[in-house]
Amino acid sequence: MIVHVRASASPFEYPVCFTSDVFSPMNRDLRHLIVQREPDVRHRVAAIVDRGALAAQPELNLHIERYARCHHDALDLVAPPIVQGGGERVKDDAALPSRLQAYFHALELDRRSILLVVGGASLLDLVGFAASTVQSAPRVVRVPTTTLAQAGPAVLPKSAINAFGTKDFLCTFRAPYAVVCDRRFVETQKTREKVFGLVQAVRAALLWDEELFGWIVSHAHRLASGERDAVAELLQKSAALHAHLAATAPNEDVYGPEGPLAFGAWSADRIELHTERRIRQGEALAVGIALDTTLGALHGTNTEAERELIHRLLERLGLRLWHDALGNVDSEGRLLLLDGLSERSLGRSPHVPLLNGIGHGVIAHELREDILREAITRLAHRDAHRAHAFALA
Repeated sequence: MIVHVRASASPFEYPVCFTSDVFSPMNRDLRHLIVQREPDVRHRVAAIVDRGALAAQPELNLHIERYARCHHDALDLVAPPIVQGGGERVKDDAALPSRLQAYFHALELDRRSILLVVGGASLLDLVGFAASTVQSAPRVVRVPTTTLAQAGPAVLPKSAINAFGTKDFLCTFRAPYAVVCDRRFVETQKTREKVFGLVQAVRAALLWDEELFGWIVSHAHRLASGERDAVAELLQKSAALHAHLAATAPNEDVYGPEGPLAFGAWSADRIELHTERRIRQGEALAVGIALDTTLGALHGTNTEAERELIHRLLERLGLRLWHDALGNVDSEGRLLLLDGLSERSLGRSPHVPLLNGIGHGVIAHELREDILREAITRLAHRDAHRAHAFALA
């Protein structure tokens, strides 16, 4: 399946392709996507591979080289694939973008060259940011290898790295040349890792597609076990929703601190930071969604029944709705979750996006500390009750 991102309201246009065994010589999807605009040119290609993806598929670099050889009339692999660590921590290393830029310079990559990036969401972010900040920016083809990346982040025309203690503080908006989602990569993930990444898809359904949310609820047992076909179907549906956002977003505000993608993420980002990245991104996002739907119930933007339905779904997927970092306070007793929110609220009191009912987007709502404390207390009580029930079982 190929979802095209194209709309008059958006400056972005690029294909998002779903395939299997992308580096099999018989699979021409990657070749087609690379040569789509210039079919008579032999394209210079450089490749960067996530160390985690290589660990799961030790022959991956050899497969990339073999693919280039088999399609040598169209692809010129100018250097063996290089390996780069992945995970959120690589976005914290301020030296990595300049190292990558030096690599691009050494290979003389230009605007007609292809930079093939194979890895998780963090590596795609890092390389995309580095590539978009050089004068002759190469065309980036993303090959996301995790459920978290394929469910949405890889599809969006944004690349970001962390700085000054803030997640994604430095970012650029430049469309990838193409995105290729290969189901074989997610099949190598452990079941728990798959499910953590699917939280991105749950959030997409909550934001934009009530019918999809109902589908997730009805197939929760299949998704929780990492069933191949159910996971593949959900990833495609979620990616299509993110592609629609990229195609129809009137401006870059939708990616801002009060936009839909900040739903669940504003607190998840702080949980990740305060745990020194020890919690996985999908785990943190599940907690963030639980917090924001509880806040929504307290403010009346979503109902208590909707909150309970969402919480039960996340629990059926095997996710916790609590982390001790939610209750962390500073020396004056102020919640650490509030750090940095005022600076991002344009001089007014902090606002965060709360769910406007299932499938109907978000409403930017003032964040009051007393209401936030009440929401945190409710989640703590729910987690304690759930732990007690398991202990008695």
